[in-house]
Amino acid sequence: MTAFFNTGLTQQQFLEEYWQKKPLLIRQAFTDLRSPLTTDELIELACEPDIESRLIQQNEQSGDWLLKSENLSEQDFEKLAATHWTVLVQDIDKHLAELQSIIDPFRFLPDWRYDDLMASYAPKSGSVGAHTDSYDVFLLQTMGTRRWQISDRPIMQPELISGLDLKILKTFDPDQSWDLAPGDMLYLPPHFAHHGVALDDCITFSIGFRAPSKVEVLDAVTNALLERNLGQGHYSDPKLITAQHTHEISQQAVTEVKQLLHDAIDEADPLIASALGRLVTDTKNSLIELAEEAMGDLPTAEALAMQFEKGRLLERNLYYRFAWNKNDQTTLLFCAAEAYNLNNYEHAILLTEKTLLTEMEWRLLNIDPQSVDVLCELIAEGAWFWQDTP
Repeated sequence: MTAFFNTGLTQQQFLEEYWQKKPLLIRQAFTDLRSPLTTDELIELACEPDIESRLIQQNEQSGDWLLKSENLSEQDFEKLAATHWTVLVQDIDKHLAELQSIIDPFRFLPDWRYDDLMASYAPKSGSVGAHTDSYDVFLLQTMGTRRWQISDRPIMQPELISGLDLKILKTFDPDQSWDLAPGDMLYLPPHFAHHGVALDDCITFSIGFRAPSKVEVLDAVTNALLERNLGQGHYSDPKLITAQHTHEISQQAVTEVKQLLHDAIDEADPLIASALGRLVTDTKNSLIELAEEAMGDLPTAEALAMQFEKGRLLERNLYYRFAWNKNDQTTLLFCAAEAYNLNNYEHAILLTEKTLLTEMEWRLLNIDPQSVDVLCELIAEGAWFWQDTP
């Protein structure tokens, strides 16, 4: 059994005892860790127009909050106070491929649940306020010291400060408090309130795992039904009784509608995997332009073979999300909210979980024309692209 960092737990024990259940503090989860990013590098990334970032300030005297999330520039940082501010940069694992190694220890979790690696820098007293998140998160300290205060129980309906663009708790009474040094990590399940405050110049990595909402899943399944012209059955009421009040919607009618919805879900059963795969691989709006920069013409199998013979490598586009599902009839590969049929599930693993394809992988794929066709389509969409030759 694979160990879960240095906790004395296996990965499966962590899932059974802590995942989505209770917080876990892990001292020196990453031993001898030195921050892969400097403060200047992080601020430089925050100022890139194509990168999603936020600058959050708190007035030291009044406690008022200010958020800026567009068009950050060097001038914004030059006029900041010495304390009480934070800059956050999303998806740095995609912008900087070398940071993928930070994610590797979390690969035992389904990749379709993974969202991103966010980095935040704060000088002394910098914070984003006490808040809750709707996703699982691992908070890894990479530079300096941050004090984390948390609640012992999830808060499902938090009361927020009104009039803010930030979701900050109106009141927060912490149950536990820890100071995290570089290499220390805190796991928090969804909805556990937490408040992190920098005790000095510090950088924190947030490894987040998203989960689709009920409405998002229902919308995805509904769209799948509409695309295939299914779910066309109408409401029926064969047990209708005479109405006492002609404008009343009876409880019996409500019960019939609930059954109608259950029937629609049952009818959608063969489509649910496809609907889920397309939903969870949809490209983030903030990453679409960057992802599509690699798009090109549809190549032929012969052209691919020629490139591989030259020793060239195909690289998976980190801006796109991938997933796959195997059922009794077929294997589905998902990328950028599209589904592709494959005969061979092992080829789906190659095309979604490998980061590089060499001539050896090409030979495995080339035995199945359908797999080759899918790879050609993925290259045209920019999901795979040829590495630059030195």
